[in-house]
Amino acid sequence: MSAAPTIVVAEMPEAAGRDLSIERQQLPEPACIETFTYRGEQSALIAACRNADAILTDYVPFDSTVLRQLDRCRIISVAATGWDCVDVHAAAGRGIRVSCVGEYCTEEVADHAMALVLALNRRLLDYHRQVQIRRDWRWNEVHGVQRLKGQTLGLIGFGRIGQAVCRRASAFGLIVLACDPQIDEVTALRHGARLCSIDELLASANIVSLHCNLDAGNRGLLDRAAFARMRLKPLLVNVARGGLIVEADLVSALDDGQVSGAALDVLAEDSPHLAHHPLAGRTDVLLTPHVAFYSEAALADLRRISAQNIRAFLQGRPGDVFRLVQVPVKAS
Repeated sequence: MSAAPTIVVAEMPEAAGRDLSIERQQLPEPACIETFTYRGEQSALIAACRNADAILTDYVPFDSTVLRQLDRCRIISVAATGWDCVDVHAAAGRGIRVSCVGEYCTEEVADHAMALVLALNRRLLDYHRQVQIRRDWRWNEVHGVQRLKGQTLGLIGFGRIGQAVCRRASAFGLIVLACDPQIDEVTALRHGARLCSIDELLASANIVSLHCNLDAGNRGLLDRAAFARMRLKPLLVNVARGGLIVEADLVSALDDGQVSGAALDVLAEDSPHLAHHPLAGRTDVLLTPHVAFYSEAALADLRRISAQNIRAFLQGRPGDVFRLVQVPVKAS
């Protein structure tokens, strides 16, 4: 590019003021790098990004209204493996490409998912409250702990992370079912899982774990009807996207005993109001603050790759972008 590009780093409030040294090392030189903290005001987001040549973001929502106002933007680089924060169809209509980080935290997320499974199955929250809060040191205070070996784990989504969870689960003696329209039976078997329909998975799993991207087709995937199909009152784990679950329906499912417990690393809102959230403070819900991805090494890779994607694209090397999102053709 002949002129120095303007690159806007648009982030959620929890990331405000963070160090951008890794990103600055990877972004093209010369470049004008501006920062913007999104606090829910769409007009402010438009004003901040209107003249950007490229945008680096985490989970800031770029819908069609915002995208229509971006006069110069050529690429939006999402610092995540998912890209549901961007309306990719609207972006394509404006000639804006969307990139994401194809892989950087598979092992971390798989470890976290398995840690949540173990914590739920072994009732660690109950034991923690018993000992640390009630100061009660008795082995038989908590009842109903089930042997993990031989139980069925249903994985909704069987990409890199789902496959990594499967490897871990198999080592614990779990039987693994997988549901993923992009995966064939041979691939599932090769990784130690049996491919099945979502109906069979929901009916047969003792533990259901989500590992799929969020899109218009699966938003609210686990709703009242889905919980009603869970015959074995399973444990539920979500380290994927909060929007996959209808939270009000999960609350009802927990209250009605359709789900025995839940461990969630993500909620529907990226910055939830925990003081008033119906899933916070429950004894049958374990919450972690969207940290499944986190290790120091993974965070450094995320920051480096998402910035490198912008540099490669602006320098005319789209083939060097880790992952350019391919926009699916809408059915007519």
